[in-house]
Amino acid sequence: MIRGTIFQSDAFKILVFTVGTVVLGAVLAPFLYQGGKYLVAQGWLEGTLLDGINGSMDRAKFSRYFNRAILLGGFIMIVPAVRWLNAGKKDRGSVKEFLELEPNPAWWRHLATGFLVGGASLILLGWWYVAQGWYLMKDTDKPLYEILLEALGTGIAVGLLEELVFRGALYAVLSKLLKPRSLFFAVAALFAVLHFFNAPHSLTVDVVHAGSGFWFVGRIFQHFFSQFGDFYFLLSEFAVLFAIGLVLGYTREKTGSLWLGIGLHAGWVFGVKTLSPLTTRAFDRDAMMPWLGDTLRVGAVSFFVVAFTGLAIWLWFRGSDRRIDHESEPEVRG
Repeated sequence: MIRGTIFQSDAFKILVFTVGTVVLGAVLAPFLYQGGKYLVAQGWLEGTLLDGINGSMDRAKFSRYFNRAILLGGFIMIVPAVRWLNAGKKDRGSVKEFLELEPNPAWWRHLATGFLVGGASLILLGWWYVAQGWYLMKDTDKPLYEILLEALGTGIAVGLLEELVFRGALYAVLSKLLKPRSLFFAVAALFAVLHFFNAPHSLTVDVVHAGSGFWFVGRIFQHFFSQFGDFYFLLSEFAVLFAIGLVLGYTREKTGSLWLGIGLHAGWVFGVKTLSPLTTRAFDRDAMMPWLGDTLRVGAVSFFVVAFTGLAIWLWFRGSDRRIDHESEPEVRG
C-alpha cells in the first residue's frame, strides 16, 4: 500500500518528469546537432530570412545543441506529465486549466512592453560599459541586421520555451506540493540552479554519436557541483538568475498569464545575444568580479538592473488585487 502510494504521488511524478526531460534531451541532442549541421551543409537557408539562424547553427558547438535539446525535452514532456498528474482525479480539465493560466486581453501589450523593457535595459547597460571602457567594440564580419535577426530568433525561442517550462509546467506541478509563497521562491531558485547545468566552456565533443548526450550529462554534473565553491560565482551569476526568476514569477502572479514574462525573458536574451558578438571585455576575467563578468548575465551591476526592472513592474501592478500570499492553499495529493 505504501509502495503504491509513493508511485502515485505527485512528488514521484514530478521526479519522473524531471528525469524524463534530461533523458529525452540527451537522446535528442545528437540528432539536433547532426540535423543542424546537415541543414548548414546543404545551404538551404542561405540568403533567406533564416540566414541568421543558419549562421548560428553553423557556429554552434554540441553544448549549445544540447541545451536546446533539454528545453525541447521539457516542452515535449509537459502534456504527458500534466495528464499523468491529473490521472484518476475528478474535473481534470484541459492543459491550460492545469497550468492555471487565465485569459489575458492585453497579451500583445504585455509581450511588447516586456520585450522593449528587457532588451533596452541590457543594451543600454552594454553601451554604458563601452562608454566606461570596461567593454570594447570588436570587429565582426556579420552585418548588423544578421546579428539582430539571430538575437531576435534566439530571444523568442528561449523566452517562449523557458517560460512554458518554468513558469508554466514546473509552476503547475509544484503548486500541488507547495504553498504559494514557497512556490514563488522555489521556482525562482530552480530556474537559477538549473541554468548551471552546463558543461565547462573548454569541453568539446570531437565526434558526436548517439551516446554523446549521456556522456555530456555526466560532465555537466561534475562541473555543476564544482561551481558552488566559488563565492564570487554565487554572488554574481547565481544572484542575477535568481533575481530574474523572481521578477518573471511575479509577472505570472500579477497577470495570471505568461505573456509579460515571455516578453521580458525574450528581451533580456535579445540584449545579451546582440551585444555578445559586438563587444568584448577589456579586463581579466576575474578582475572586476563580482561587479562585472564575461557577459551581461553576470555581475552585481546586472543584478541591480534586474532589481530595478522588478521595482518598475511592482509599481505598475501594485494596485492589482492579485497577491501571492492570498492565493488558495495547495491541495497536497498522494
